[in-house]
Amino acid sequence: MSTAILDITGLAAGGDGVARHEGLVVFTPRTAPGDRVRVRLRVEGRVGRGALESVEHAGGTRVDARCAHYAPPDRCGGCQWQHVDLAAQRQAKAEMVRDAFQRIARQQVPLPEVVGGAPWRYRRTLTLAIRRAGDRTWAGLRAYDDPEAVFALEDCHITAESVLAAWRSILAAASTLPEAARLRGTVRLLDARPLFVLEGGREWPRLAEFMAAVPALAAVWWQAEGKRRRLVVDRRGAELPGASFTQVNAEMAAAMLRHVVASVRAHAPRYVVDGYSGAGDLAAVLDADGVRVTAIELDEEATAFARQRLRAPSRAIAARVEDVLAAQLPADVVVLNPPRAGVDAKAIEAVLTAEARRAGPRAVIYVSCDPATLARDVARLRGWRVQSLRCFDMFPQTAHIETVCELVPEAS
Repeated sequence: MSTAILDITGLAAGGDGVARHEGLVVFTPRTAPGDRVRVRLRVEGRVGRGALESVEHAGGTRVDARCAHYAPPDRCGGCQWQHVDLAAQRQAKAEMVRDAFQRIARQQVPLPEVVGGAPWRYRRTLTLAIRRAGDRTWAGLRAYDDPEAVFALEDCHITAESVLAAWRSILAAASTLPEAARLRGTVRLLDARPLFVLEGGREWPRLAEFMAAVPALAAVWWQAEGKRRRLVVDRRGAELPGASFTQVNAEMAAAMLRHVVASVRAHAPRYVVDGYSGAGDLAAVLDADGVRVTAIELDEEATAFARQRLRAPSRAIAARVEDVLAAQLPADVVVLNPPRAGVDAKAIEAVLTAEARRAGPRAVIYVSCDPATLARDVARLRGWRVQSLRCFDMFPQTAHIETVCELVPEAS
């Protein structure tokens, strides 16, 4: 390992600053475009990895981080870009999407617009590692450079105060949690009420005491060690979607939904297939428009909730998209909103086969949380072209970006 002086020229998809040094591309966390920095340099094959020692000269995009946990000794890994100006963050995210299309899909696309909202207190969900040592119990996030180092969280400036309040109540009742040195918990807001998901432990004999100590919780799911997750307490009073489908950023989720709805409506569809449909938010809007919708979602609880929101002939199916998509075609529009891994090749092939039979959709609306898998899947959709791209800054202070890509047949 050696020491080097680097000039940071950009930001990489994972959040690191990028520089060149003696023919190497070097990635260094916690650096910003325009910075001149001193780093400890480690070479890994054809790339370099830098560990920041000092900022010799701060670039014009560098700002002071708002959160005390972001700096040493905690070095919180929950955010990657609190030290980067918000405008520069959004510029970098747009460039990541454009560069992914150029590098992976081999397509030239214009720099997409990035729609942004509140940069702080936007998160309606927070997952923390829970640790016990002797009589002490604490919960927090991991250091960005040491996944085993979990610090005691005092505040998270990107998380809603009500979520943090729920977490403080849970930790105050930590003695009633399952006996395990390591647990993992998530608090999510459903409307204004907190839900709790706990992972770990083998038995929970003091569950009733826990619920009495944290009366604000609307529901609790528990995934015991080696078991499937199950709902153990439900105070919601009505059948509602599970904790997995709470929107992290309600403001941006609503803006993105409006855009997707407008993109679908622009093609005047009579029948839409909504793949990876979650709790059916999009399907319900289109169904209210008089559009027939088939919503496909693997999660059975979310599918059951979506069924309540749809009127015949619209319907919701609990299945893998790749297993049933072909049978739901032809459709006027196909919406795909996959997880980070992207769309399965079988689902891509179903769209291509329908198009080859001249029964294909007029448009595919692809909602992506990962520019790389989006670009990969667009490259797989041979004969389709990008009509529009728009990004939504769902996670300010991090390197993550949501993108809505509208695809139409090349012949159109």
